[in-house]
Amino acid sequence: MEKQDVLTIGLLADEKPEVFYSLDNGQGTFLYNHNITEVSVIKDENGGITITDDTEKTTGKMFKYDSVRVEYPKTGDNIFATLLTAKYSTTKESKLVNEYQSAVLGLLDDSYKEPYEDFLRERLAVRSSIDADCETYNVPIDL
Repeated sequence: MEKQDVLTIGLLADEKPEVFYSLDNGQGTFLYNHNITEVSVIKDENGGITITDDTEKTTGKMFKYDSVRVEYPKTGDNIFATLLTAKYSTTKESKLVNEYQSAVLGLLDDSYKEPYEDFLRERLAVRSSIDADCETYNVPIDL
């Protein structure tokens, strides 16, 4: 599966988004909304919104989140595969692995190990987060 334009990062909403949002398109497609955090914002008179840490300038709260469009089936494994592929194409992942292995063999500097190790750490964190959401919302991990 190659990278698709299914991932949107840094969305803002006034209301907390549903973690699983059905698109009701008759094909079982849904949005998996994740990394949901409440943020302080400054809203200007022209409709502009700026996220801020300055409590004195804050004019309100919103929810910042990322969203990935997932096709049927609604399972943790499918969500994970879709999200991982959206973030890392197979070409990118292969490059990270090859550079890591080259560094292990001494063909490249040890600094080439770090990007792949970071990828593996992120992969584990994403899997853990998806599994927790699936457990909370009674979504099966696999079919």
